[in-house]
Amino acid sequence: MNRKKQKVVIIGGGTAGMTIANNIQDFFDVIVIEKSEYKKYPLWYKMPLLIGLLFRSKKLKYMSKRDFVLADGRHIPFFESNVLGGASLINGCVHMLGNKASWSSILKKFNLNYDDLAKSYKKIYTLDIKQNNKINLAPAPQNIIDNAFHKSLNSIGILSGDMNYSNKEACGPIFNTVRKFFRTSVLSLIEKNLFECSIGEQAEGLVFNGSQVVGVKTNRRKILSDYVVLSGGVIGTCDFLVREQLTINKANGNALKDVVFGIDIQDHTNLRVNVLTNKNIGSLNEISNSFYQKIALFTKHFTGQSSLIKGTGATSAVHLDLDKDGKIDTRIQIVQFSETGRHGSDGNFFSSSSPGFSLSITSINPKSRGVFNIEGDGNSVNPKFLSEKSDIELLKIALEFSLKLLKSKPLNNHIHIIEDEGIIRKNPEKYIYDNIFSGHHLIGGTNNALNSNFEVKNSKGLFVCDASIFDRYAASNIHSSVVLIADMFANKFIVNNFKK
Repeated sequence: MNRKKQKVVIIGGGTAGMTIANNIQDFFDVIVIEKSEYKKYPLWYKMPLLIGLLFRSKKLKYMSKRDFVLADGRHIPFFESNVLGGASLINGCVHMLGNKASWSSILKKFNLNYDDLAKSYKKIYTLDIKQNNKINLAPAPQNIIDNAFHKSLNSIGILSGDMNYSNKEACGPIFNTVRKFFRTSVLSLIEKNLFECSIGEQAEGLVFNGSQVVGVKTNRRKILSDYVVLSGGVIGTCDFLVREQLTINKANGNALKDVVFGIDIQDHTNLRVNVLTNKNIGSLNEISNSFYQKIALFTKHFTGQSSLIKGTGATSAVHLDLDKDGKIDTRIQIVQFSETGRHGSDGNFFSSSSPGFSLSITSINPKSRGVFNIEGDGNSVNPKFLSEKSDIELLKIALEFSLKLLKSKPLNNHIHIIEDEGIIRKNPEKYIYDNIFSGHHLIGGTNNALNSNFEVKNSKGLFVCDASIFDRYAASNIHSSVVLIADMFANKFIVNNFKK
């Protein structure tokens, strides 16, 4: 006689939640609770480049927007998904595995290792665009700016390499999560669907029996279960757990009373240096103002040729050790457009209709850390961007490096104007404060609250696996990091909890 399967409720149908549900569905009775309203968005947006139109829409439907307030009072936008699949659907087009040493430190807490990571990576990702039920990867197209970028870097001793890794200084084409025409995401991993997925349903609290979690209360029902997995992302998970602490009562035995949530929140800053070129390069600045160039771009894409549509507009990158401590600390990308506010947040898509590109700078592991707070029915997130002086100093070095690179051959053969060059040289700190934006890579908030099984301390049956479990960045983009940690968590969860 078959034993009745144990029930698992996963709160959050985003990047982590859907990966976990897909993995454990053969072993458990799984219910995914997702507050987002939509199961999918129009096919149009599934072309990687066109995902940017969602961020620029005046009437946001498939995502929501909030403001992060900087130390100087400037507001910058942060976007959250309103689609099943989460950030994997609205972000995460740029792919990288990251740094081995950072991964080893992250995994050690959970009694995992780099071999576990490699197994998950091999299972999930592929460069074969014809392979199904994988997240497919393809290198970004290269143009004269990319080629000059690589040659200028090669001339100063930075060799070409695989941008999937950041273990040493190297440069090369970036990878995007895309098949022949359309993006791939965690939803691409799902071959069968044995689990219930309820969208538009809000988890509101836990059901306890002493310190044992035995279910979830939502805005629609009470669901009794054997295990609960929180995968709502940094904001969703921290909000849920902090509110649960505020409603502590005898029923839960004060299990969460002394556990700390919502601290050590981090986000990458994104800083751009805009450049206008002395010739046409096929940049989005040019294409956006030409009907014929748009038609040509789409024709190229749908005839199977490599084009900007297969990515976010970022095409090449370099990993650098700018502070010379032996560790890669910075990633600089070539982005095939120039803009005055990220995602058109200042009302303009591009800084000029002239051909141009930008250098996009990310400090991979910033020292600044912030907090999450409950504010009435809402919440606030303050990553405290640039609160650590060392983060500002590293960005200043990155700006200096960028200007030198743009002045070097053969890249300088294509440069007409480096926008705001005077300000960058005279007052780089002001330029940094005036021009940083969120990288949309929130991590942290629950790492110190979990044991080696991803289980919340002082409780039983309550687990967390999403971007909130990270205490540092493995890479300058967190999409693959979240997917991989979710896969490793699921494997471990099955071993520890499945009863045959």
